[in-house]
Amino acid sequence: MKKGMSIFMAAAGMAILLGGLLAYGLGVHEILPVPRPDLVVVGTSLIGALLIITGACDLLCKKTKEMEIEEKDERNIALGNAAMASGFKVMSIAVAFSIFALIFTGYMTVVPCFTIIGAYTAGQIVFIFQLWHLNRTM
Repeated sequence: MKKGMSIFMAAAGMAILLGGLLAYGLGVHEILPVPRPDLVVVGTSLIGALLIITGACDLLCKKTKEMEIEEKDERNIALGNAAMASGFKVMSIAVAFSIFALIFTGYMTVVPCFTIIGAYTAGQIVFIFQLWHLNRTM
């Protein structure tokens, strides 16, 4: 991961974490127009901490020359891409079944349903477009 992206992740994580803690400290989380205001603090703290840890690990872990060569090796890149492709297929099926299960058990309301379906559809559209583009160029 590039250094600039790692710095951005760590800074965004810090902003999200501090925003959630500040909302809790000022008592603002109780008056937010959300169904579960107590989860605002937990969610922002967790997401912020995860972003900080991910960004800091990328910044603080020094790579040796061997590691950099291994990272740029074409075989390793192909293996990583194949693993990501398998993960995308499994994730697509799991998200579709999860949406189906949550809708028909009554746990999914309209706004999150359309948000998740929209994100799922966007991923599938990008996959189809990228496949078409790569077939034309290669």
